[in-house]
Order: sequence, then structure tokens, then C-alpha cells
Amino acid sequence: MQKLFPMSVNRIKLFFFPDPQKKNYVFFTYLALILLAVLLVEFIIAWINLPSSIPIHFNLKGEVDNYGDKSSLWVLLLAPVIIFLGLSAILQSNLIRMSFRHSSRDKVFAEESKLMLYILRAAVVLVFCIIAAITYWQGQQTIS
Repeated sequence: MQKLFPMSVNRIKLFFFPDPQKKNYVFFTYLALILLAVLLVEFIIAWINLPSSIPIHFNLKGEVDNYGDKSSLWVLLLAPVIIFLGLSAILQSNLIRMSFRHSSRDKVFAEESKLMLYILRAAVVLVFCIIAAITYWQGQQTIS
């Protein structure tokens, strides 16, 4: 009998934590996952509290110069999730290891490249958390 869900829990863990023995990698992965949870909470709060028309663009002075529908908030939630999953897939694959396989010095470059991708995963989610918080705050300002 075939399993209903072919991916095991260990396989899912391996997808997010390809190198669980590296403390830096685990730290940045947990940071990104916590930030994704914060982003989800921000999204839920914003969806409940914001009006149907919200600010979607700001000028260099930080003033709202364009409004849009509340459904545009989905971009602030889905974009970092898709980027996070894409970078996780790259980290899971052997692309980095295969790109740097010719000398012992290349192993150092491979490790540095992997660390950069772990940091990038967390940084992208952090930036979207900040953008979502600003959008939510600006939307609250237009209500009052």
C-alpha cells in the first residue's frame, strides 16, 4: 500500500535544514521561519483591521501616493514564501557543491556561498516584514 503522503517528516526537515550540524545555518533558518510566522500574523491582523482601500505605494518622503485594494496584501505574504522555498530548494540541491568542486579552496567558496544564501533567506523575509508593517501602519493612519 502506498503512503498517502510520500514526503516524510525527516525529508521536510532536510529541505529546510540541509546542514543541521552548522550552527550558523540553523540560526538563520530559524530566524527566517520566525520572521515568516511574524509576517503571517501581520497579514492576518492587517486583513482583519484594514479598510478595503489601502496605501500601496510611497514616495521618497514616505508619503502615500497610490492606493489599492486590500487584496494586494497577498503579494506581501506570498512573495517571501516563494523566495524562501526557492532558496531552500537551491540549498537542498547540489548546485553549490557542484559549482565549487575543483580544488580545496573551492570548498571554502561553497561554504561561504551557502552561508550567503541562508542569510539572504532571512533578509528577504525581514524586508517583507518591514514593508508589511509600514503598509499596515500607513493603512491605520488613513483610517484615523
